[in-house]
Amino acid sequence: MRWIIGVDGGGTRTVACAADLSGRILARVEQGPANYHTIGLAAFAARVARILDDLTSAAGLDRVGLALVSLGLAGADRAQDRELLHAALEGLGLGCPCLIGSDARIALAAGLGDAAAGLVLIAGTGSIAYGRTGSGEIIRAGGWGHLVSDEGSGYDIGRQAIARGLRAMEGRDKPSGLLAAIMDALGVTDIAGLIAFVHNPATSKAAIAALATTVTAAASAGDELAADILARAGDELAALALSVIARGFPAARPVPVATYGGLLLNNPFIQRRLAARLAGRAELLPPGPDPVMGALKIGYEYLRST
Repeated sequence: MRWIIGVDGGGTRTVACAADLSGRILARVEQGPANYHTIGLAAFAARVARILDDLTSAAGLDRVGLALVSLGLAGADRAQDRELLHAALEGLGLGCPCLIGSDARIALAAGLGDAAAGLVLIAGTGSIAYGRTGSGEIIRAGGWGHLVSDEGSGYDIGRQAIARGLRAMEGRDKPSGLLAAIMDALGVTDIAGLIAFVHNPATSKAAIAALATTVTAAASAGDELAADILARAGDELAALALSVIARGFPAARPVPVATYGGLLLNNPFIQRRLAARLAGRAELLPPGPDPVMGALKIGYEYLRST
């Protein structure tokens, strides 16, 4: 039997599926991050090797039948990234084509379905808006990494929470109990411990992004500073989508927008703010298939074209 693998590799979690050529899902596995900028190329290759092992074991598949691997990866936006990733996979001896694109690309393929044009807005550890126009042009906004971009993301919220919590402690921001809640969530007892956490090289982007849960809980309890951080995150995410819409969709009718990532799927504060900011400009689509299904879809399209 011939079969393919689809991979959605994010900054925090990786989802992979094996499917036969008729589209039947044979196995699904979840593992840790796959962004090589964070974990390194060797760890990325090891991640793919483990995915292959786990899928073949779970479904009793013969590797000889593997026809294609389709990967959508955080941190794979540039041609240079994809060249490095392809080179990292060469040592695995997969014996089949490997398609590598961004995680936004597969989310767009999954979220829009058969629609010819529209965009996907993703807000998890990072953030990006990624659209395809009626002529097939790809337009993006954001997603340039946490040092210069990723506005409205979980990382951005976590960083803002720490920074503004410190400002509030010093009387330079809204009075708030957010800093104490963050320290409690991290298990540190003083500011020295908090700063040590922030500057520890072992502290991952995902660890900072996880603080978005603490911010949401504080906002739900009435903390004005926490609510303001989430409102600003919603504004930033709306700005990403509106940037793509303005540059690629000049018509007046609302543009289909698929949303992915924990913040957009599970955070009511951000959901409400985003809907208000995009009213009349975008049609927010109901939750679509997992992005990994977009990776499989791209894989099937490649096989049909070759």
